[in-house]
Amino acid sequence: MITNLGAYDDPLWNPDTLGADILQALPLGREQAEEWSCQWRQRPELEILNLRRCKNLLAPAGIIRMHLADAGIREEIDHWLALRPQLP
Repeated sequence: MITNLGAYDDPLWNPDTLGADILQALPLGREQAEEWSCQWRQRPELEILNLRRCKNLLAPAGIIRMHLADAGIREEIDHWLALRPQLP
């Protein structure tokens, strides 16, 4: 909807707020996710589920990425989106 209707002053429509919320909701740090993603098939089920949760939470980040004004959020999202294909 942000893509179609644009961002408004309402935090629910603000891409930077959504981006920050996505980053905060991720159950792992990026370095931990990178390490675990290398051989995720050998990981315990709980770790695989956390990697999968990261991947699922990042799906909307790819959609709003072009609307992010905050450079710090955009940079962190970009790092995560580069890692996303390696997640289960």
